[in-house]
This record gives sequence, C-alpha cells and structure tokens, in this order.
Amino acid sequence: MVFALAGCSGGSSNSNAPTTNTAASSSSPVTQPEIYAQQKMDMATLNQAVQQYHAAEGKYPDSLQDLAPTYIARVPDAPPGYTIKYDANSGAVSLARQ
Repeated sequence: MVFALAGCSGGSSNSNAPTTNTAASSSSPVTQPEIYAQQKMDMATLNQAVQQYHAAEGKYPDSLQDLAPTYIARVPDAPPGYTIKYDANSGAVSLARQ
C-alpha cells in the first residue's frame, strides 16, 4: 500500500508542473476549443454591433468597418482559412471557408 501511495504522489506533482511545450499550435487539441470559443464570441459581437447600428441609424451599415469605433472597438480578423461575409441588405454576418 505504501508503494501505491508513493506512485500516486509522484504522478500528481508532475501534473502541477508548468508545461514547457513550445510546439503547441492552434491545431493542438487543447487550444482548439479556445479558438472556437473566441470565433463564436467574435461573431456574436459583430452581430450585436450590427443590430445596435441598425437600431440607432435605422439602416444596416454599408460595411463592417462602419461599426468601428462607435459600436465595436475594431472588426475582428477572420480565422485562418475563412472570410467574414456581410450582407448589408439583411445585416447578416457569417463565416465562410475560402
């Protein structure tokens, strides 16, 4: 029983050690959920800013750039391999693969 506890103790101290893996990239399974969440947040923020502009101005902006800096600090960049599509007639914002 002492042997098993000693083995568990050694394993838990390693899990608390800082990770020094510098090879982590955006394709890492650990960072993918964070990137996905950020993309979803960016799209929600853009959609909200478009709706705020529409409510204040009575029309949709001609381009997403019209939102900055009043309704959004800056228009976020599209994730690699995607473009941000905007329809000024409907106010629809979406991501599309390039």
